[in-house]
Amino acid sequence: MDETIIKTINLHKEFATEEVRTLAVNGVDIEVKKGEFVAIMGPSGCGKTTLLNMLGLLENPTEGQYLLCGQDVSLLDEDERCRLRKGLIGFVFQSFNLIDDLNVEDNIMMPLLYMNVPKPERRARAEEAMRRMDIQHRAKHFPRQLSGGQQQRVAIARAVVMRPQIILADEPTGNLDSHNGNEVMDLLCQLHEEGTTIVMVTHSQHDASYAERIVNLYDGRIVDEVEL
Repeated sequence: MDETIIKTINLHKEFATEEVRTLAVNGVDIEVKKGEFVAIMGPSGCGKTTLLNMLGLLENPTEGQYLLCGQDVSLLDEDERCRLRKGLIGFVFQSFNLIDDLNVEDNIMMPLLYMNVPKPERRARAEEAMRRMDIQHRAKHFPRQLSGGQQQRVAIARAVVMRPQIILADEPTGNLDSHNGNEVMDLLCQLHEEGTTIVMVTHSQHDASYAERIVNLYDGRIVDEVEL
């Protein structure tokens, strides 16, 4: 496994107002191989989520390069970033980010709608994703009718329905109890075993232990990396 899918070179991200400038990511060099499971750890405010957002093409860096599948994507505009994300990157967030007015099946199908996948295929792929996450019996339920663990299963199903090469997870167990958190981590491990590249931000040493490598961030810089 030697194919680099994510590579950053001297990556910076600065946020500025009239009164203060904050360097959230400060010269980060990171490589992630295809099929690898990497955890990014560090104290609150150290730049973990900002870095993940740049890896997910939600934000551009202020300075430096980002090579995604060998392509320099550092300065893409929003339309170009959106096109590249589709089908390549899936997201799992701490807050689930489900649409309250859509049922489970429709939440899962939503990314496929944006990808112009025909309705019969959208439904078939959603059913497959629900079976994998063991939530098919909740297909017509709404997010408010689900437990936190079930909502996160829906969020993971929504990510995998696109069959992405990469899943970026931001504190995926942060709103869950230990039982549901362990189930979510087991699901991520299953996806990893099937070949999906996973980069996960976490405060939890327990969750990080599921990864193959831990990258420790402090004040926007990588201070060390640990192979597991």
